[in-house]
Amino acid sequence: MHVMRCLCASLSFALLILAAACSSNCDNAGVAVDNKGNIVVRGESRFISPNSSILGNVTRWPQPPPDEESFAFAQSYTLTGDGAMYLLENTAQHPNLVYRIDLTSGAVSLIASSPRRNASLGGGLSGSGGLSGSKETSIAANDRYAYSVDQSDAAISRGTLLSPHPALSVFIAGARTQLRSPIAVAVDKMGRLCALDQSNFLFCYAAGRSGNIAPEKAVSLKQLLGYEVVLNLVFDHSSRIVVSGARNSNGFTDSTIAVIDLSHRSPRVVRTIAGPRTELLSPELAVDAAGDILALQADAPTSLSNSEILAFAPQQSGDAKPLWIRKPSATVTHPFRIAVDASTGDVAILGSDGTALFRGAARQVPTKWPAETRLASRGWGVALDAGSLIVADKFGGIEKYGLARAARSSTAENKSLDLHDPEFIATDQDGSIFAASSDGVITRFPKDTASASGWKSTVFATTFGRNMDAFAVDDGGDFYLSSASNSAIVTVGTDGTQGVLSGARTELNHPLGLAVDRDGAVYVANTGANNILVFARGSSGNVGPITRIAGPATQLVAPQALAIDASGKLYVFDGPRTTPGFGAAHHVRVYDAHAYGNVAPIHTYDVQTKCWANTV
Repeated sequence: MHVMRCLCASLSFALLILAAACSSNCDNAGVAVDNKGNIVVRGESRFISPNSSILGNVTRWPQPPPDEESFAFAQSYTLTGDGAMYLLENTAQHPNLVYRIDLTSGAVSLIASSPRRNASLGGGLSGSGGLSGSKETSIAANDRYAYSVDQSDAAISRGTLLSPHPALSVFIAGARTQLRSPIAVAVDKMGRLCALDQSNFLFCYAAGRSGNIAPEKAVSLKQLLGYEVVLNLVFDHSSRIVVSGARNSNGFTDSTIAVIDLSHRSPRVVRTIAGPRTELLSPELAVDAAGDILALQADAPTSLSNSEILAFAPQQSGDAKPLWIRKPSATVTHPFRIAVDASTGDVAILGSDGTALFRGAARQVPTKWPAETRLASRGWGVALDAGSLIVADKFGGIEKYGLARAARSSTAENKSLDLHDPEFIATDQDGSIFAASSDGVITRFPKDTASASGWKSTVFATTFGRNMDAFAVDDGGDFYLSSASNSAIVTVGTDGTQGVLSGARTELNHPLGLAVDRDGAVYVANTGANNILVFARGSSGNVGPITRIAGPATQLVAPQALAIDASGKLYVFDGPRTTPGFGAAHHVRVYDAHAYGNVAPIHTYDVQTKCWANTV
């Protein structure tokens, strides 16, 4: 069981925002049932039990934290046999909140959240100690420290790398810094800090200085280079700053890379790389062991999942053709950050579903890099330093991962709990609880949810990115996610292996709801065809259903969410996907266990709700 929702997934690199439009519909509705047959429906803005009073004791549902701006980014829930509801209340600044609601006493308790998401940024500029409202975070690392900036705080924060979980505190902030909305930060081997600001300025601060200090250099990149948009920066081996930007305000065309010498009183442009032969398009930057500039094409013309790395030699300038092109850059989905470890030569590429690590790759040309190691580490900024991977989330928190065993392990060392922004929560037939993130992580909860141990994650590559609509789990070890817009079901094994159920023989047409019965059969709410399809356990490829519930006797209009109780009865949230007004009648239709074909429901419960949209 889980909640259906319409998600407008967004991914932002510099000024690039990709969003899918969501229409007003009832894909957000859901249905759950406990072992006693009590039904709970998620309607327009509340939970409804059409056949019992089990919700009567819950007088106060979980509320958004006081510093929250956007409530209920994704709301999914499940019922368990012990009279409890587990509820996700993912929010903009608190994306891992899981609540347990005792339906007998009405008590509500927070059972899991990521500790690093709740860490303070050291008070920010106001000294409030609250979380940043960051939209994107950039980090850099040098020897002992990691530095972070985000778009909402006019500050540079610093955390020591001597700690496995570095705590950030504000390092440079105040009116004299001239920072307005920094988007990227870089640090050289001597400790000098430079930050790119959305005001199209480059601000650099002397090594060792902190607090409300004036920049050592304040360079208008619009005046110096004609930039209307700034994108990224990095230091080269000679401590010259390398910046990328665009002379067009849309940030996609007229992309340029410039190398600037800051050692003189006035900044001097050493060389620029620009022109149609360069093929540059919103590049993220790194410098390899040979001094080549690596440009990760976060906005490659082909597709984001097939992004490129362009390499330019130290002597190249003007409208120069790249010396090397690596395509694709990595197997991660939507690659958008790149980092190089100067000491080890490791290269890390961060994508929406994890990190690709290339050991020692910076000592070789990009086309001859060794095979990558996939890590589960996810975030919005990445840096490498002395054998450690440092990842920043979009709220200013950072985590350090040891890489000593990365060649032998698919997961970097990380001891803090992170559910990776889950959209779905569900139980298997034995009552185990799982949270699933379409970022590519499925987490099993321990029986004692208050315990710090026993949490187990399965990491997989997301074929359809975040474009998932439903989640169900099988006690035999298979996981299922539906992708309605792709008319497909993704099957994930406990080892992360992935299969896709799709094709003409499957008869899938906008599949939304999912449920698994005791025998492992997979039930699919096939919304586009107004029927329920049933597939064998672990099905993938272009294979047909083993049976179906379809025909006029079923009374199905547009099935959207499914649940199966302990006796095997099937519960279907059904109703029109678009309605002209409020309070439209929807239904929970109940079918007997193993009732297939053109069969009538044994019960129908009316649910008054309306269609609604939940866009991000």
